[in-house]
Amino acid sequence: MTVYRTRTRDWSTTSPAATPLAEPAVPLPPTGWLADELFLIAHDDVTGRLRVPARTVGRGLAAAMLADLAYVGAVTVAATGKVVTGTAAPGAVDPWGRTVLRWIDTDTPHPPAAWIDRLAGHAYRSVADRLTVAGTVRPRTVRRWLRRHTGYPPVDTNVAAWPWARLTMRVRRRTRLNTHDSTLARLCLATGLGGHILGGDTLTARRQLRQLLTPVPPGVNELLRHLAAADGSSRHSQHDRPSRHGRRSRR
Repeated sequence: MTVYRTRTRDWSTTSPAATPLAEPAVPLPPTGWLADELFLIAHDDVTGRLRVPARTVGRGLAAAMLADLAYVGAVTVAATGKVVTGTAAPGAVDPWGRTVLRWIDTDTPHPPAAWIDRLAGHAYRSVADRLTVAGTVRPRTVRRWLRRHTGYPPVDTNVAAWPWARLTMRVRRRTRLNTHDSTLARLCLATGLGGHILGGDTLTARRQLRQLLTPVPPGVNELLRHLAAADGSSRHSQHDRPSRHGRRSRR
């Protein structure tokens, strides 16, 4: 059995011939949903602990779910810059996706950033429930101080680590990414998981990754652009926010 452990390495400074990663004898396929794979990458593949803050993951999953809907033709970004429903067959979307489509169809049109914000609070639990039903993760509730916290450790480490391993192997080998993995890689970058798939979130690593990306459909690109812009604004505001000590010192 091939066991993938998500130890990172800075591939931008490593020769492709050094320390090769082994492909599995039978490659594990993507789950089919970007949101599912982003969820797995965002969690430790043994303990199930989040690698980045829950709020950030929620926004990333919201964008991933909208991208999933865009890929099956269920939503698109109109010329007005607003998200609108498409013409996908109902069977192409899961129950939660159909709920999202009803919201989009009956609400006032909004740009991608607004829908990412709105869905961020629902996306995490929705994807967790879907992966639980699929037998990919199992919910585990623990008590921390006076609160209960539910984590989602994987049922099979190989399955949980495969999205990370697949991206890392292809980046390591300088293999051009298909549209699915190009979208997933950009979601990871915008969700603060770039260092995890690149072995170090450096400008050099990001530049090398960009050379491997395949262009994605315009509607998906708009979703990713809005997510990346929101992530950049969030990190900038956190960096500029004065500390408590700083606020007290100005009194």
